Amino acid sequence: MVAGLLVHPLGYAILMTCFVGIMVIEFYRMTVKEENKTGQVLGFLSALLLFLTTYVVARYGVGASRYMMLLLILSVTATWISVLYHRSESAYRTGAFLLLPLVYIVFPFSTFNFLVFNSSGSFQGTCLLGLFIILWASDVGGYVIGMSFGQKNGHKLFPRISPKKSWEGFVGSVVFSFGAAYALYATGLLPFAWYHCLVLAVIICVAGVFGDLIESELKRYAGVKDSGRIMPGHGGLLDRFDGALLAFPVAVFYVLFVVLIP
Repeated sequence: MVAGLLVHPLGYAILMTCFVGIMVIEFYRMTVKEENKTGQVLGFLSALLLFLTTYVVARYGVGASRYMMLLLILSVTATWISVLYHRSESAYRTGAFLLLPLVYIVFPFSTFNFLVFNSSGSFQGTCLLGLFIILWASDVGGYVIGMSFGQKNGHKLFPRISPKKSWEGFVGSVVFSFGAAYALYATGLLPFAWYHCLVLAVIICVAGVFGDLIESELKRYAGVKDSGRIMPGHGGLLDRFDGALLAFPVAVFYVLFVVLIP
């Protein structure tokens, strides 16, 4: 992950495209399962094209992506058309799930492209790495403090969806994310004023918790414990990126339109 964000834009593109593809497959396995296999292939292709189109736009400009945009439009259209040939009472429910990953998974990852490339198209992955470090610190703080003080006599945060989450763990997430954000400011990895770094910590911490809860609700709907088995002991990639899917679009918007990096 660190190498993909720092070494070369092509490595970044390959890494993130793989992540997007794997998460879309995990999403389909939980929701549409064996239904409309043709639609799943077309939806998967649409997901990859959406991410790669925004990558080309961010790196080379809109003009360079016109053919990819055409392929994306055709792929999304074909996904909807596949619903007409899927003989099932749940055909339109399945159709909605086929395209939902474009909003739930691919759109958040596509916003990364406009952060890692500046206005001149130069690659700068350190800002995105900084956001991930804050998110990782938040997860560690929530786990450590939640397990230490929130499991037995703690105050439940959202017991209907996630009985193990506690307010104590949330406080741990805030403290750890603040510490990480200030360390990133002090070391210059995030080239923003200290208060912008702390605002980013709040955004990532709070929205990340909601992202985690949303994915937990999805797994409850699907009747599964983990989104996948690609990481033994951790589940699937959706389990690893659930917080980022909700938090990072807001954080990227804040960086681009409030902090106003060039």
